[in-house]
Order: sequence, then structure tokens, then C-alpha cells
Amino acid sequence: MCKNCDQEIQQNFCAFCGQKTSVEPLTTTRLIKEVSDNVFQVNHGLFYSIKALTLHPALSINNYLSGKRKQYFQPIAYAFTLATLYYLITKVIGHSTFVDQIFEGYMLSVENKNTNTGEVNVNLIEWLTSNYAYTTLLLVPLFALGTRIAYFNGDKNLLEHLVLNLYITGHQSLIYGISAVIGLVVNNEDLMEAITLLCSMAYAIFVLTTFFNNKHVLVRISQALLSYIVAFLFIVLFLGVMMFDGS
Repeated sequence: MCKNCDQEIQQNFCAFCGQKTSVEPLTTTRLIKEVSDNVFQVNHGLFYSIKALTLHPALSINNYLSGKRKQYFQPIAYAFTLATLYYLITKVIGHSTFVDQIFEGYMLSVENKNTNTGEVNVNLIEWLTSNYAYTTLLLVPLFALGTRIAYFNGDKNLLEHLVLNLYITGHQSLIYGISAVIGLVVNNEDLMEAITLLCSMAYAIFVLTTFFNNKHVLVRISQALLSYIVAFLFIVLFLGVMMFDGS
């Protein structure tokens, strides 16, 4: 008898409501485990995905796209969770995020060009820097467009490129977070920023060159770099359109 819907059951799960046949007594430990398993998927999905996307990123993403999805953290959740984690780390240790640095450089460029900074949409900039995870998700489609254009003759559609870039971006946030923590020990901010940028770019190029592996390695590397150039141009266009009030 199912304890949830009172229906007769003979398998491990109820065919009517999906609840397990055996229900363990509720304890604090059990409650925490169920929250981590069912809400955050921490015990399997997130940690498994981090390991898989570190050791075998192209294979893992191909598995997800081919339908083997149960063991992987969902791509949007993966990018959002790790971006949020990175943002929280920077707030705790008093470090600026990469989005902070991008917009600081952007504002400095505006001032150096003697542009009227009153025309800049400061409220939007403040929202983007204060909501790092959402900003990350907003930028991912631009990177997806970049890879879709760079690999125009591939067999992946735009949605599949979006999934690919969500996993890449999420893992890059993990790299940023680890780098921010290491930066507490290595007292050289410029060096750490350079290493972090190099590692995040190297990871993206590695994923792209192994994911699209039907050409010579130099061609694949060139396409990976091209995808970033195209994405950068889209981001500049985004800044140009969104950052000014137009008043």
C-alpha cells in the first residue's frame, strides 16, 4: 500500500504517484539528504557533472545532447549555480567579479573618450554587476551565436550550441571561483587575473576542439578562437545598444 496515495503497489515505486515503496523514518540527516538529492542534486548531479566536465567535457556534453541526461546537472542550473557560487565567493573575500572588471574597464573607456557619462545607463550597469548569475545567463546566448557561426558547417543547431556554452560558462565560473580563493594566498592580482583568463580560455578551446573533432586540430583551434572573436563583437554591440539611455 502506497503511503502517499493509498493505492496498491507491487514494485519499488508507486505507478500512480511515483513515491518509493519503502519510506524511511524522517530524521534530520534524512531530511538534509533528501533536500540535497532532490533539490540541489548535490550528492550526484552537481558533483558528478563537475567531475565529468573536468575530465571528459566533450563526451559528457555529447551524452547530454544524445539523451543520457539523468546523471548530469541541467545546463541552465549548472551555469546559474556555479556563477552564483563564484559571485558569493567574491563577496566573502572582497574580490571583484569578471563582470565588475568588464564594466569598470568599459566606464573608464567611456571617460577617456570624453563621452558624456550621464548618457550611460548606470542603473542597468549596477543591476548587471549586482546580479552576476543572471548576467552570465544573458551573455551565454551571445557565445552560442559565436560558436554557431564559427562552426557553421557543423551538425549542431543553435539550441545545442546553447547547451554547450552553458556547460562551458558554468565550468569557467568554477575556474574563476577557485582562482579567487587561490588569489588570497598569491599576492599578485594582475598575475592571477592573467592566469585565470588563460585557464578559462584554454578550457573553452579544449572543449570546443574535442567536441567538434572532425577536422585538423589547427582548424579546430582557429574556429574556437573565431567563435570568441564573434562573441566578443556581439557583446560590444550589446554594450553599445544597452548601456546608453538614448536621452
